Amino acid sequence: MKKNSLKGKKLLLLGTSMATCSMVRYAQKQGVEVLVADYYPPEKSEAKKIADKHVLISTTDIDKICNYARQENIDGVFCGVSEVNLKSVKAVCDELNLPCYYTQEQWDVCQNKHKFKELCSSYNIPVPHTYELKEEADIKKTRLVFPVIIKPADGSSAIGISICRNEADLLKAFPLAKKASPTACVIVEEYVVGDEYTAVYTIKDGEISLSCFRDRYSSLDHAGVTAQFDACLAPSIYYRQYKEKINDNVIRMLKGIGAYAGCVFFQGIATSEKIIVFECGYRMNGLMDYYNIEAATGVNYMEMMVNYALTGAMGGADLSRETPNPKEFWCIFNMTAHEGTISKREGLEKCLSLPYVIHCEYLLPIGRKVVDNNSLTQSVFRAYINAPTLEDIKSTIKKMQKHIRVLDENGNDMLFKAFDVERLRDAHNIRK
Repeated sequence: MKKNSLKGKKLLLLGTSMATCSMVRYAQKQGVEVLVADYYPPEKSEAKKIADKHVLISTTDIDKICNYARQENIDGVFCGVSEVNLKSVKAVCDELNLPCYYTQEQWDVCQNKHKFKELCSSYNIPVPHTYELKEEADIKKTRLVFPVIIKPADGSSAIGISICRNEADLLKAFPLAKKASPTACVIVEEYVVGDEYTAVYTIKDGEISLSCFRDRYSSLDHAGVTAQFDACLAPSIYYRQYKEKINDNVIRMLKGIGAYAGCVFFQGIATSEKIIVFECGYRMNGLMDYYNIEAATGVNYMEMMVNYALTGAMGGADLSRETPNPKEFWCIFNMTAHEGTISKREGLEKCLSLPYVIHCEYLLPIGRKVVDNNSLTQSVFRAYINAPTLEDIKSTIKKMQKHIRVLDENGNDMLFKAFDVERLRDAHNIRK
């Protein structure tokens, strides 16, 4: 991206989801005028508070969004990580002939879990065994091997996901997963016991680069939760295994669907004996790991995707600088809140001043009602840490857990129990 090539352009962002504020700040630094549209009043939208302009229009009202974009002579339309808003971005860009990094066919095959698993199988990428269950009545007709995991076939934010250890659990979870699916379709598959990982790829002019590969440490605050997490860490203890067995096939698959720009992430389960893929998102992931990646390599896929929205090109970032198996440690530390209304938050400034902290922020505002739905929507605080040793990561997390406080309207602590940093495993020592 040539210097100042974005200056004077106008960017319309739909919604106030994860990464939206980061995009506002980046675009404004490039001399871009940023506008935000959604149905939140400015006092409830962090993005609107810092945008140059904002408007009260639902992001699903495509006609009104298009009319507003025409009125403001918008050069590009984009959003954060919201899948609902990304669909609106696609519709608006198609109507106004503006750049959109994905095609409808690419979105459909990555978004729908059934189609995605079929695609993986065709490229020899291992996936969990799936049971064909369309209605609750099919449960008793099918020979199931428990435990299983049920999820919406096309849901988001990990809402509607349950681990079921017997038939009674599955009967209870089935309507919850179905309700969370826009098409009322669910997927039931074997629950593979192992460690979760995430592989993040950046795509530029058809070049596909593995940007980050990290291990995920699920929250142990209560049983049965798979979506909520306490920390992610790179380098992963499974990096070499993934690189040798899966990475090349994933790249072939992305090229096979014509991936040309943007970013995509894959989630899976790994053990010492096998490694599988169970989900994909053709979008920025909600953990915003570009903070860790940029601090180490100078490459920021969020910025590249803003560039694409405004110009139809990802820019001049050198993907050969990416180090998905870094020599230092990259950590994303997450804190989750129980149900209640947030009335007080403390400790952010102290955390921002800690050594090795790249960025940290509260994800939910004061006054937000948290609903206990076992999803990422309960994440309330997140920090990004790059440090030379694992002990530095552990020490930083311990300090943060002392500083951060989130209280409800009755003065009760809303946070999940503290993360045990001794769970973090040193991939460097494992490799030796």
